[in-house]
Amino acid sequence: MQKGKGGFRLNLTEEQKKAVRQATGKDAEAIELTAEELEDRIAPGKVIPQALE
Repeated sequence: MQKGKGGFRLNLTEEQKKAVRQATGKDAEAIELTAEELEDRIAPGKVIPQALE
C-alpha cells in the first residue's frame, strides 16, 4: 500500500485484477481510498457514549 495525495493506493495483483474485471467488466490497476474511506472500512462502527443516569 502506498500513501499518496491525502489517501492510500493499494496496487492489485494479477489475480485481483482478473477478479475485478470479471465482477465489474472494467479494468483496474489499484484501489485508491481517502484516509476517511479507509478508516470507515477498518472501523465501520462509531461508538456513541451513553448519557450517564
